[in-house]
Amino acid sequence: MRVLRGSDKLDAMRRVLFRLVVTVMLLAALPSPAGAVFGGRPVDPGDPLARSVAAVLYRAADGAHLCTAVVLARRLVITAAHCTEGSRDDMRVIFSVGLRDVPLDRLRGVAAVRRPEPTAQSKGSYAYNNPDDIALVLLDAPAPSDALPARLADATAGAVRIAGYGAASELRDGGNRGPRQLGFGQGLRTAEASLSSKGAVLVAAQPGKAGMCTGDSGGPAFVAARDGMSVVGLLIGVSAPRGAADVCRGTAWFTSVPRWAGWIRTAARELGTPLP
Repeated sequence: MRVLRGSDKLDAMRRVLFRLVVTVMLLAALPSPAGAVFGGRPVDPGDPLARSVAAVLYRAADGAHLCTAVVLARRLVITAAHCTEGSRDDMRVIFSVGLRDVPLDRLRGVAAVRRPEPTAQSKGSYAYNNPDDIALVLLDAPAPSDALPARLADATAGAVRIAGYGAASELRDGGNRGPRQLGFGQGLRTAEASLSSKGAVLVAAQPGKAGMCTGDSGGPAFVAARDGMSVVGLLIGVSAPRGAADVCRGTAWFTSVPRWAGWIRTAARELGTPLP
């Protein structure tokens, strides 16, 4: 066992305080309002889904951003690649159904990020439907002991359960200043959806009561499993007809986890976190 000397203890305290300050700054800098799965319901802390999903906060050149991720192992989460664009020093993974007053022991920093090489299928795609938009994030410490790693699903379509921390709605601004978000609950929400295959990606129509939006990027589409959650897709983005008043009531696009299963297992092993 290593014994901390006075200077080591001070350095350790500084690292903890830095983590706290950076996280608070990122939370404060999030656009307000910004929200959660629209039309969904709050996730109860006792729900197994709550143990398999985490929030990702990161800072890029245009400010702070919120995403969603799925736990794959005690030190590994998976999310959309565009959620890892900032410096990993400013990234934080939060294991909590709510994003207010989060205890320090529910926060983790990022030790490494792994993204795949572009594939031919991504050529000509847009940011919202790029089939290669996937990344593994290695945590700087194990996730909380109650975290429940999800399995990689074999299915590619069908009924799913979606979840995320993102916006409840994005309404187009009549002043032509871009979308404005509504309903910033800073909490994890869930709903049901139906996925279908479309080329190298998965899609879900969400013109009605529930769906995913900004901040849900990297969020899961789970299929039912006896021993926990099985993830079949991760949200890339949402597209809507030009005339739609609500940007999020259109088509949700997901990376296909079965398509990337081989790469995920290989990269996880190379990161020192082999999957079962």
